Amino acid sequence: MAKCISVAAILAVGLLGGCGSTPVSLYSDNTMKKKEYNGIKAYKKGLYEQAFYDLKEPAALGYKSAQYTLAFMFLKGQYLEQSTKLGMGWLGVAKEAGVENWSAQYDAFYSAATTQQKRQIDETVALYITQFGVKAQNMTCRRSTSPRRTFGEVKIDCTKHEGSVTEHDIQIIE
Repeated sequence: MAKCISVAAILAVGLLGGCGSTPVSLYSDNTMKKKEYNGIKAYKKGLYEQAFYDLKEPAALGYKSAQYTLAFMFLKGQYLEQSTKLGMGWLGVAKEAGVENWSAQYDAFYSAATTQQKRQIDETVALYITQFGVKAQNMTCRRSTSPRRTFGEVKIDCTKHEGSVTEHDIQIIE
């Protein structure tokens, strides 16, 4: 089920909430970046359940490193049921970041797929781009110039822009 959410509407509801309430942006860019960071950190430690719960929201909102990590959780069956189709869907949408290594991994997996799998992968990637891609989620992503590295040996800094976005549920079973 998809929900349409306007940042202005969220802020207005928060401001009209009355005494004792604090306006909260449900999709704070800093909050999502922190969830993404914590999810990747949990993943590296082998805490896959925690990683999934930290990564699913930023991935759904277009954060590329979260999408990349989620891809491998599906591909390897780490906490989630192993799924080439869903894993390749996430890897395909994560490639929007333009990271050569991510694209090379996608291409290697794709070339090993059967014709039927390729058809399913193509459909899933197309769907995920319309749901979780940079345009669909009002995102801008770029490589960070920071000398520190994160998962995948590259840091992708994504920023969410104001405006309406649609939050889609993450499919966890084929």
